[in-house]
Amino acid sequence: MSQIVGIRFRRAGRVYYFHAAGLGLAVDDEVVVQTTQGIEIGKVVISPPQVILSELTEPLKPVLRKANDNDRNQLEILLNKKK
Repeated sequence: MSQIVGIRFRRAGRVYYFHAAGLGLAVDDEVVVQTTQGIEIGKVVISPPQVILSELTEPLKPVLRKANDNDRNQLEILLNKKK
């Protein structure tokens, strides 16, 4: 079975695929991942059984961990600074 999940970083943004690294993720889980922009929090929008493997083309980065309260607080601080 595939351990690939689709993650979205913005409400209507593009879906990016990451390797779930055995974390047992489900839709609506918030996760921390390493992107080209740095470490970000995203939401799982496509669970492993829903991923169409033939659509994957690039090497996938792993999900680092499920987001915790500290991660969410850091994100909130950064978003407030942007405003």
